[in-house]
Formats: sequence, C-alpha cells, structure tokens
Amino acid sequence: MATPVKQFVRQSYRLISSNSPTVPLQGDDEKLAIRVLNQLLSSYASSGLLLTVAKTIQFALPAGQQEVTFGPTTTLPLPDVTEGRLAYITNAWLISEQVRYPLTPVQKTRFDNSYIYEPLSGVPLYSVYEQGTEISTVRLYPSGSKAYDFYLRGKFQTAVLTANDEIEAFPDYYELFLLLATARTVAPFKGRMGAWTQDLEDRYKEAKADMESVSDINLDIMGEDEVMLNGANRVRAGI
Repeated sequence: MATPVKQFVRQSYRLISSNSPTVPLQGDDEKLAIRVLNQLLSSYASSGLLLTVAKTIQFALPAGQQEVTFGPTTTLPLPDVTEGRLAYITNAWLISEQVRYPLTPVQKTRFDNSYIYEPLSGVPLYSVYEQGTEISTVRLYPSGSKAYDFYLRGKFQTAVLTANDEIEAFPDYYELFLLLATARTVAPFKGRMGAWTQDLEDRYKEAKADMESVSDINLDIMGEDEVMLNGANRVRAGI
C-alpha cells in the first residue's frame, strides 16, 4: 500500500518527538523532513547500494548507435531511457534473432587506457558506464553493425518527492529503513539529538544491514581477468 509523503513525515517525527499524534507539525518541519528525505535518496543513488531492487529496461538500439543515455523526463535533451539517472548496472545484454549477447562491463578509466582503435562496427562486447549529475551514459564497444534489442538491469535514481506525492516506488520493507534514516538525519536540525537513543541507532543499523543484504549489487573485488579490448576479442566481435 502506498504511503502519502505527509503521513510518512509525521510518522518519522514521532520517532524523535514526544508530542501527541494529534499535535500538528510546526513551522517548516514538514518541508525540512521532505528535503532531508530527498537528500538521502539522492545520496543513496551515488552507489546504488541502498536504493530499492533493480529493474530491467529494454531499448531498441539502432545500427551504429554506440551510446545509450539514462535520465529523468525533465532533462533536455531527452535521454534515450527516461527511467531516471542510472545509478548502478547489475548486468546488460543484447538480443538479436533470439540470440543473447552478454556485455562485459569495463571501467571507463580502464577502457580509455586500453583501446587504441577506432570504434568500428561489429558485435558489441563491452559496456562502459559513465555517471553524470542528471544523465548517465552506457557506451557499447564496438558499436553494433546492425540493430539490437538492448536490455539492462540496474538501479535508477528516484524522482524528487513532494508533500502531495505517495511513496509508491519503494517496496513496503524499505519504508522502515527510510523512516529511521530520515528521523536520524532530521534530529540534529531540530535540536532533538538526545531523542535519538542507542536503541534507535541499533534499529537503524539493523535496517541498513537488511537493505544491503537484499541489494543485488556485487561487492566482490575484481582482479585481472580476460577482459581484453584488443586481440582475440576483436576477432570474436568481427572487427
């Protein structure tokens, strides 16, 4: 069930306030909590670890197009995929004539330091992710010599919430963590740091650990592997 943002804010304040539930919020209490909530969601999008579950998108990739952009509908020029700024990629692949072509992720710095050839056309083998403040870009190498259906599973930054919105983009189990995180951050701004007890801190840490545990982000440290942008893999790509 979707929770109205106004109701969410009141519930969050009750964690650090002894006021009766019938006492209305005062001054800019509501605006402050909503601003903090949006700031938290924005900060979680820096790594994607504390965002909600990933989702899969599809984009019809024309022949020769090498970059796919991701951003909100409010950004100009309009990005290719308007799900919001891409915060993290779980995996990406192409499909053509019912054949699936997985894309190997490569860090941008490694890509820039590795390939020395012009971006010719072939079967795309690699995806290079580049974050932006509003728009993120996934570059394919090499560019496709024909059209493909491009699929990507990842986490996207949520839209800015207002008082009249509902928290419907998040699963129910995520709301408890957001309630604790918002109250924890608001407390010092309201002179209520003393109300944030060790018990609440323990609950917050437990909820945060739960959110990290359900995240499908791979935290393994990757060493040297077979990702070579030249040589044999160029032959496989047909370039």
